[in-house]
Amino acid sequence: MGCFTPSELEEIDRLWRELPADHMWTGWAASGREPEQVWIFRTRAHWRRFPLSKSKTGFVIADEIGRPVARAKTLPALLAKVESIPGIEALSEDQ
Repeated sequence: MGCFTPSELEEIDRLWRELPADHMWTGWAASGREPEQVWIFRTRAHWRRFPLSKSKTGFVIADEIGRPVARAKTLPALLAKVESIPGIEALSEDQ
């Protein structure tokens, strides 16, 4: 795994700012200038955090317990893949 560059963080910010207000993903956060992981948030009754990381060939997002949910070569492609996964909302709904 690698670190996210400042330009990748800017791209993440741009992508999430372009999402509609009612989109399943509510925000993102990272710690440091070149973090190894970015957290993608969504909410229902409670906040949920999904780790986004870099792989040798692109990007991967996992569920809360670390199971990969989607992989893609680019961040826009990853967003499209995540949006098309049937039942993605069920992965993060409150039990």
